[in-house]
Amino acid sequence: MALTFSLVDTWDDGKRIHVTGTVAASGNYSTGGDTLDLSQSPLVASAQAPISGTAWMDGLASYDYVFAPGAAMNASKVKIFQQGAAAGAFPELAAGAYPAAVTSDTITFYGIFKKLQ
Repeated sequence: MALTFSLVDTWDDGKRIHVTGTVAASGNYSTGGDTLDLSQSPLVASAQAPISGTAWMDGLASYDYVFAPGAAMNASKVKIFQQGAAAGAFPELAAGAYPAAVTSDTITFYGIFKKLQ
């Protein structure tokens, strides 16, 4: 898998589960985004991906990371866009090997999940 999630912290606010973590990229990027499997973190205690619009990703390199929740915990996508590239404003990263700036980037994740019912 090209993206690996590592849990940093999780907490329950009484209504939702909040999750923070880091994401590491390796291997190759796929056009349309790579899959991010959050199901390997049992402490998340949710059966569904984060609520739409409630997951954020950020990095320190000149790339934007956009999280798109999937139908299940193991089916979310992350699309990567390059800032200030010659191809125009924020084009999607081309399919192929991840650039060193992405593989060495500190990519953070924050998501809000529905609690198990």
